Amino acid sequence: MQIPYPNNTNDCSVTYQRTRTGPNHFIVYYKNAAQIRFTPKEVGRVFGIAKFTPWVNEARDWCKEMVAKYEQDGLSTLSSLGDDAVDADPTANTKMIV
Repeated sequence: MQIPYPNNTNDCSVTYQRTRTGPNHFIVYYKNAAQIRFTPKEVGRVFGIAKFTPWVNEARDWCKEMVAKYEQDGLSTLSSLGDDAVDADPTANTKMIV
């Protein structure tokens, strides 16, 4: 599922990509190049010296909102499995074959 930043232009755009498998990420189009970034901080770095302009600051804040809104879903499903599923040692009940 792609969620575009509402104030995108033809020259510059940011899109949040939600995936079923793998980590969610941002697709940033700037200076005729598309780049994949995983954090809002990395999204800001794409713009170089222009990273402190009002448009980029608003886009970075929007990125932080997307991470806060959608990244918590993955953590809640993992914690719903219980602490045993998160903290269990996968090699605890295995035997070595010689």
